[in-house]
Amino acid sequence: MLNRSDFHVSVLQLDQMLLSSLAMPLEMLHAAVSYHHTKSRSRLSLNVESVSPAVGCQPIGGLNIVSGTPLADVGKTDLVIVPAMWRNPLRKLDSSDPVCEWLRQRYSEGASVMSIGTGAWLLAKAGLLNGQAATTHWHALNDFEHDFPDVSLQRDHLLTQAGRIYCAASINSGADLMIHLIGTLFTNETAAYVERQFSPEARMSFDKRVFTEGAPQHADEAIALAQSWLHQHWQGTLAMDRISELAGLSERQLSRRFKKVTGESPGQYLLHLKCRFGKEWLKNSDLSIAEIAQMCGFSDASHFGRIFRRWQGVAPSDYRRAVRAKLFSVNSQF
Repeated sequence: MLNRSDFHVSVLQLDQMLLSSLAMPLEMLHAAVSYHHTKSRSRLSLNVESVSPAVGCQPIGGLNIVSGTPLADVGKTDLVIVPAMWRNPLRKLDSSDPVCEWLRQRYSEGASVMSIGTGAWLLAKAGLLNGQAATTHWHALNDFEHDFPDVSLQRDHLLTQAGRIYCAASINSGADLMIHLIGTLFTNETAAYVERQFSPEARMSFDKRVFTEGAPQHADEAIALAQSWLHQHWQGTLAMDRISELAGLSERQLSRRFKKVTGESPGQYLLHLKCRFGKEWLKNSDLSIAEIAQMCGFSDASHFGRIFRRWQGVAPSDYRRAVRAKLFSVNSQF
């Protein structure tokens, strides 16, 4: 979670890019900051800077946009967003290109890097994906695998994470990725709010879709064992004595270290898992809320409702209506 007053985002502007691949992530970040301000009264400043390798940039769609800040004038940043481009205009790009060098410098300084669609080509050209998991748009998979044999291409995943490098195969997957990043940067409550504002029916849990390199993303083996046990027994009750024995820690040590690593207590983590599965059943099944509550291991529908509202911000019934609100008629006319 952010614990400072500013967050800097650098957005690459490239010829033949799809503006939609930049617009949605930025709009979602803006919504997250606005909600965070309201809830926490923080003074967090979101600084978004467009970066261009050359004067003039012609995106797909015919819109003319103002050139961004030259690469040489942009230094340290927190997040770099690389847009999707129409087909694959980057295939002939050389690794010594100034954009590739700029990406390497920003990453070496600690920036996270997010690519959408064929934007992964640029990360691979820069050498950032060597030996790392990555994905790209389905149309470019074969060419990508041919040109970058050292990259661990995940054909069956729309999202990948390798440390601070994230790849989304499509614009819609990029929205799922942003929900995850917002939850990491802010809070799960903020992520849930943004998710509700941006087509909740299109969202699927990042954890359920992503290929994560070297998961879990921490080095505490005892806590990883505890997390694994919770994931295997998420429908049951919290058995701190069993988990403590498995992790080789006292219950007090386990609670303290678990909270430090995950940001949640073991009990909160388990409830979070239950709600995540309940959310999928609300979206994709015709089970009653009482049945879902029972399957998730809650004492009754009321208990499930209280916890789900606390986590998601809306009641289970309201969430189900929101994600199923689209109805179509075969006789509909434009």
